[in-house]
Parts: sequence; structure tokens; C-alpha cells
Amino acid sequence: MRQIKKWENPNMLGENKLTPTTTFNRFSTVEKAFANKNDEKIGFLDLNGDWHFELYPYPELVSDNFSELAQQLKEKATIPVPSTWQTQGYDAMHYTDVLYPFPINPPFVPTENPTGVYYRQFSFDTTSANDVHLLFEGVSSYYECYLNGQFVGSNKGSRMESTFSIRPLLQEENELIVKVVKWSDGTYLEDQDMWWLSGIFRDVSLFEVPKLDVVDVLIKTTAADETYEDFILSVDLKDSQVAVQATLYDGTEPVLTLNDFEDGISLTTVEKPKKWNAEEPNLYTLILEVAGSHFISFKVGFRTVEITDNQLKVNGQVIFINGVNRHDFMPTGGMTTTLEVMEDDIRLMKQHNMNAVRTAHYPSKKEFYDLCDQYGLYVIDEADLECHGFENTGDYTWISDNSKWKQAYVDRGVRMVQRDYNHPSIIMWSLGNESAAGQNFAEMYHAMKTLDDRPIHYEGDRQAAYSDVYSTMYSRLENLIKIGRDTEGQKPHIHCEYGHAMGNGPGGLQEYQDVMRKYDRLQGGFIWEWYDHGIKQERNGKVTYFYGGDFGDTPNNSNFCIDGLLMPNRVPSPAMAEYKQVIAPVKVYLEDQTLMIKNLYDFADLAGTKLTLDFVAGREVIATKEISLPSIASFETFALDIEQPTYQGTEDLYLNLTFKRKIPEIGENLISNNQFLLKEATVAPAQVGDTKALSLVDEAHQVKITTGNQVFIFSKITGKLLSVTDQAGTLIQSGLSFTLWRAPIDNDMYKTQAWKETYFLHQVTEQLEGVEVVEEATQIVVTVKRYASSVNQNWGYHIEQRYTFDQSGTVQTDISAKTFLRGSNVPEMLPRVGFDLTLDRSLNQVSWYGNGPGESYRDSLAAVQMGVFDKTVAEMHTDYIFPQENGARTNVLWSEIRGEGNRKVRFDFAQPVTFTAHDYNREQLEKALHTDELVRDNDTFITIDAFHSGLGSNSCGQEQYAYDKARFEDFELSFKMTFE
Repeated sequence: MRQIKKWENPNMLGENKLTPTTTFNRFSTVEKAFANKNDEKIGFLDLNGDWHFELYPYPELVSDNFSELAQQLKEKATIPVPSTWQTQGYDAMHYTDVLYPFPINPPFVPTENPTGVYYRQFSFDTTSANDVHLLFEGVSSYYECYLNGQFVGSNKGSRMESTFSIRPLLQEENELIVKVVKWSDGTYLEDQDMWWLSGIFRDVSLFEVPKLDVVDVLIKTTAADETYEDFILSVDLKDSQVAVQATLYDGTEPVLTLNDFEDGISLTTVEKPKKWNAEEPNLYTLILEVAGSHFISFKVGFRTVEITDNQLKVNGQVIFINGVNRHDFMPTGGMTTTLEVMEDDIRLMKQHNMNAVRTAHYPSKKEFYDLCDQYGLYVIDEADLECHGFENTGDYTWISDNSKWKQAYVDRGVRMVQRDYNHPSIIMWSLGNESAAGQNFAEMYHAMKTLDDRPIHYEGDRQAAYSDVYSTMYSRLENLIKIGRDTEGQKPHIHCEYGHAMGNGPGGLQEYQDVMRKYDRLQGGFIWEWYDHGIKQERNGKVTYFYGGDFGDTPNNSNFCIDGLLMPNRVPSPAMAEYKQVIAPVKVYLEDQTLMIKNLYDFADLAGTKLTLDFVAGREVIATKEISLPSIASFETFALDIEQPTYQGTEDLYLNLTFKRKIPEIGENLISNNQFLLKEATVAPAQVGDTKALSLVDEAHQVKITTGNQVFIFSKITGKLLSVTDQAGTLIQSGLSFTLWRAPIDNDMYKTQAWKETYFLHQVTEQLEGVEVVEEATQIVVTVKRYASSVNQNWGYHIEQRYTFDQSGTVQTDISAKTFLRGSNVPEMLPRVGFDLTLDRSLNQVSWYGNGPGESYRDSLAAVQMGVFDKTVAEMHTDYIFPQENGARTNVLWSEIRGEGNRKVRFDFAQPVTFTAHDYNREQLEKALHTDELVRDNDTFITIDAFHSGLGSNSCGQEQYAYDKARFEDFELSFKMTFE
């Protein structure tokens, strides 16, 4: 009979743990309580640092003779605490999204179960009469702790704190041993989409607690009446039998002394406090003076959270969530992160107009919530619970609807609430993620509701029976519209995950925002996700980032962890800029000569917002005006008349708008860019230059045309433009080859197989139908007719390319394509429809008039504007961690590629095109699996697309909308080529 081990018993959640409490610290003075620094805490000892470490293949191999074990460990190498042992070179890195990396046989786990044993010494002044608590903030996944050879306790629940009372075991000199087991029954509840990492990955500390002291503090603010002006501040000491005086401060100025505590509770009316919300995160400081001996400080935000009239409200106001899902992550530490990185994360979120974060899919490091309180972010605090791998078993509710696991589920929700209760930023609790439904979630819900009345979220509850909001993930737009329309008696909807930010994408975010803003029931959502989970590596003298499978880990989900708005090197992806503009809190319309400016903030007034108006034509700023906006309250619209400057030029005239606003804790921040076309370009009279000699040599297999200094050679066998040269060498090496292919982006993943194996779109071939050369008095016309299709297809294009050379040196290029189909089997979508040219590598400077300065696609245009831009060819590339199609510029009307000596190739397009320039060829982009595998080519590659499909979000979500898909249909393309 198989024996259940300690780490396999779901009813044994840990031994000797103290009841979790909210986080607070003790200080000797009020001033130190305000500063709230670790090195000022009373009786605090930081146990982070270098610990001796040894990894065993089996838990059973760890000696029970702790004196002997301590001697052995002293001789071992050290490992930093906090860290994960895999990122320190022990055991194996392994990434999966859904899959458990071992057989599903709950509650049992593999016998081969790597076990890390940690050892450190520390000194302690035993003359103190205080109790002493040992705190572990995060250990994965099961651990046992021993102090001076004696058992202290154990814990399951990797991303939750555990505290032990250790005073009787302490000596002047102490030896601490922690035995960490990689796999436990708790692992079945921790199948989140991330790397499987182990060890003491969060802080370890020791702190003294006076015998007579505050045990726990629960702070709550409620509105005194329906006006939400006055509030009742409740401070509950949780039955602490100690004298406490409480004072509320605004900054360092005392506001009021709280009413006396009766039965451990103080209720005080606070008149017209500054309220807390994500836009105006006003915080007060509550100082508790405990028995005249020490001080405890808390940040207090006056805010309510409730659902009334079927809508989620903060301080009585309906809110709209522009959020993001975030893991604790660093590319060097895995889920071990730092205060500096967390703060940088939050600053970037605020700078990019985000107002909410979901702690996917476990409680974050505790300091994260302090920062959300301070900077102003709404938080969905999510329990450390996901058992996604059961979805593949055919019995998704295997343990979620099994009463034997009830205690384990409830424990994870309750401990989260007990730790994080006092944070005003937390507006919802979440029961977990992707674990189906069942009785254990109902039990969690009720247990958490007895502790706190904030709304509870759980997406897996399709009936919203134990979720106070109706939550979905990756709802297709059509279904989202249905949800929005279905309002009668329904709970508010939160889109807890949408817009999968994997690789080049997501596209289509504007449509989602428009729909969510249209329907009252839809209260916004959270992009998936914040950060690419790439592991930093150095290889071949370059920095690159590894993902699933790169460490030999199987099974794995490859680069599915590379799905963030922020790249591992902390460079925001183009998607970050796109999302920022889509969710911008200012919406602007132009009606005749009047700007209609609408405030989309839920609380903040736009008063003082700096609006800059630039009137731009080409590279020239015709006029600039800057104004400070008057008071524009939430959801109000302000009309601003504009005076258009006199402009006699021939280029398009645009009005470019920038809105900048001071954001708490950030300072002045660009919150929105907008652009309006005021005047379309007029056709300038043709410039008559020097007449260039024009000559033709028509040979058996090729045609050579000379115009001025340029020589053009066409093949009469293939019809291809073989080269364009001048006195300095080659300009174009080959040109205008038909293509339907792009290096697949992550959002193409469910289409790529059919594209390659059914339609062979990457293998387009062209069959020459005829070449005609006509020489006239002042021009030469080369007409090439070809049939183009891919392997084994019943469809294709009859393409006519007409090149007209005249004495100006300009080559007018007109392309028309007619579809041919026998039968009905054609691809529903094509990646692109365009033409490739290869230029000499010396041509490495690009200018264009079109959308810029960054990349854009048909369904990802919010962050770009029309203008004239300059970049190197190298700068046109976006360095996605998993290389793929990138760098497109849309709505391009002309482009120039230049080199030394003023050599250039210029294209003037009769209709807007999508234009790309790279120093990597498409085959390299498709073949490379990491950025360090890309080698810059000796050529410059240009693609001119008549139509390039959008990005979509179909790696996990909405595919491209119908109007953003390239189709099998007739097309025309016309442009002039000029060479210097």
C-alpha cells in the first residue's frame, strides 16, 4: 500500500504556522514609523544573503541527524537567498503553460523529487524577553524548517507567507536548516503559465514581538452616507489586549486622533477626507502608539468598493479598467524580483495609461501592493491557485470539485486576504485561475467573504455563482458585444485576459476598446501580459533570452512565455505604445475648425493638462501653439476652436496634438497623441530636369536599358529585373519578385501549417508568359507578363508589370494582377500580397512619408502618425525575442533608400502601401529561433505590399478581423522609381 508522504497530503498544509496577519512593522519613534525602513525596525533581522546549499535527488536522502547535516552543509557552496535554485545552475529549467511535467496522479508526485537543503548561521541576543517570529515570504513548493536541530515547522503554498514562533529554540549562536522539496501535492494547485522554479525565492527575516502587543490590524473605510464625502474609519485590533492610541496624519501633519478602542475596535468619522482612487491616490498615514513603547504605521486610503446597479464602483463612481496581467519576474532571477524592478514596472504602467493590474496568478511580493497604493493602480489580488493541466484529462474538475481538497483551496484564499487586507489598491479578490469550477471554489468564496466584503472574481465560474463579476478571457469581439448587450439583471463584466501580447502584436485592440466603452456592462479588462518571461543567457558573445525547450526541457510550450508588452531587457515593445494610445484617457474629434476634447478619466479633471498643437507639412512645422486646458470634468467634452495657419505649400497639412499631464508620483507625462489631416496635398508641377540619354540593347536573353548613369537589365527568360547599376556600382541586385509570404508571427501560429503544407504560400513561383519591349522616340516600355502561384495550387495570379523609361530618368512602374481560379479551394487569408527587391547593402538609410516612426500594421495603427521619418535600415527592425516578421510601415506614399555619395533609390507610390526595409532576409527571420542567431545580411531587403494582413491576437484570442485580411483578389500597384 502506497504511503502518503508529508508533501503529498492535501490535508496537511503545514505545521506550527502562526495565523497569518496583515503586514506591519514596529518602530521606536513616530519619525522612524513614517520612514518605514527595514534597518529601523525594532528587533528585525534580515536573513537574506548567502546560504550554504546542497541539492539531493530525493527528499529521503536528507539526513535526519541535523548535527551531522549541519557539518556537511558548512562545506558546501553558497546560493543567494532569495533566489530559485534553477537560475543558480542547479536542477533543470522547465517551462510549460498548461502541462504538468509529471504524471497526473493527485495527490502523489514523482519519487524522484529534487530537494534543496539550505543552511546558515546567525547570532541573536537572547536577553530579550520578546517573542521572536521567523518569516518566510515565499518558498516553492513544500519546506520544513529546523533551528538548532529542532523542528520548527513546515508549509505548502509557494507564494504565501508563513510565520513561526521560535523564541524557545533560539541560542546566542544559531544554525538554521531549511529543507525544500520541489514537488508536493500543492504543486497540483500551482500549474500557472510560467517556469517551474524552486527554492527560497522571497525574503526571509526574523523579528521580535513584544509579549503585550498588537496581534493584527484590520483597517476599513466606509462612506458615511450616499454622498461619499464623509467616511467612517474602522480600525480593528483583532482582540489585542493592549493600550493603543491611534492618530491619522496627512503627510506629517496630524489630522485627528481616532476614537478610543472598545473591544479592540475604533470607529471614527472623518469629514471630507481626500479620497483614494487610481487617478488620485491620496494616502494618509495611520500611526498606532502601542502601550507607549513603540509605533506601528499604515497607509490609509479612503475609498469604497461596491457593486450597485449591476456596476462596479469606487467611491460611488463607475470605473473602467485599462489593466494588465503581471507575474513577478526577472530574466536573471525568475520569480525572484526586486523592489526596484517592481517600482519600475508600476511607473511604466502609469506612464502608459494603465490603471489596473491583476496579480496573475498568485499574490505578488508584499511590497508590490504598497507601490500600487502609492502610485495608484487598481488591483485584482489573485490566490495562488491554478490547476490548468487537468483540462487535458477529460476531468477538469478532478480536484476543484473534490471535498478532500477543500481545505487546501480555502487556505490559499484566506491567507491572501489575511495578509493583504489593508491595501486600498485592492478592489477585488480572485479565487485563482483556470481551474474549472466546483464546490471548493464556493467554499473559498464564502470563507473569504467572512473576512472582507470586497467583490470576488473568478473567471472559471461560468455561471458567476461565486464570482461577484462575470469574467471571461479572450472573448471574441462578436461575443463581447453580445455580453455587453445582455444587461438585464446581469453582473458587470471584466475581461480578465485579452489581447495576447505575444511577439508582433496584438492587433485589433482599438475595436475591443470601442466595444467595451460602448456598453455599460463592459467595464474594461486586462491585457495578457506585462513581461516576456525570457531567461537571460550569454552565447557567442551576445546576450539572448531562452524560453521553453531551450534547456532541453520536455514537454514544453516553447516561446509561449514570450508574450509581454515589456521585453526581457525592459525595452517596451511596439504593443506597449499601441495599448497606451488605445486606452488614452483623452478622446479628440475634429468638427470643422473645432476640437472636441472628451475627458475619459473616471475621477480626474483635465484642468492644467498641457495641449500642444503642431501644424506640420512634410518636415516643416508651420506653426505651434501651446495651451493649458481649463476644467474638464470626467466624461465632459470641451470645444476648442482652432485657427488654421496660412499654408501655400503643396504637401499634406496635419494638425498634431500632444496632451501632457502631471500624474501623481510620475510628474508630467505624455498621455496621448492625436493627428488630423487639415489639407490634402496639391499636385506640384513636374520638375523639368536635364534630359537623360536613353538607349536600348535588346539581346537574345536579356534587355539592357541605359538612362543617364543607370543601367537596367531584365531577363527575357524570367522577366525579372536582374540589376540596376550606376558608375559607383550596384543599386538594385534583383527586383519586384512576387511574394505572398511573411516570416510567421506568433499570432499566425494556427494558420502557418495550412499556409505551408496545404497552400505552400512560402513557395511562390512565377512562370513567364511574355516580355515585350517597345522603343519610342522619348521612352522605352518593357512589359512583362507572368503567372504566379504556389506549389500544387489551382489558383494564381496573371500579373502584368509595365516599366516605362523616359528621358527624365524616372521609371514608371504599373502592376496589375488578375486572379485565376479553377474550382474553389483558395486560402481564406494570405499573409501579404507584395513584391520584393534586393538592394546593395551600402544603401542603408531610409526616409519615408507615411505612418511612423515605429512599426505599424492594418490593425495596429494607434501609436503612429503620418509624417516624414528617417532611420537606418537596422533601426527599421524590431528585435522580437522570437524572430518574426516585423518593421512594417503603413500608409507609405514615398520612400527613399540612400547610401554614401548621395546615391539613392526613391519610390513614389500612387496609392498608400505597406513598406518594409531590413538587413535580414525573410528566410533568416523565419529560421532563427533567438535574436543572437540573426546575422545581418550583406544586402538591403525591401518589400512593397499592396496589402499586408493585420496582426490579430490569435496566438490566444481574436484572429484578424475580416477587413484586415489579405484576400485572393485582383489588385493594382503603381509607383515611380527614381535613381541618383
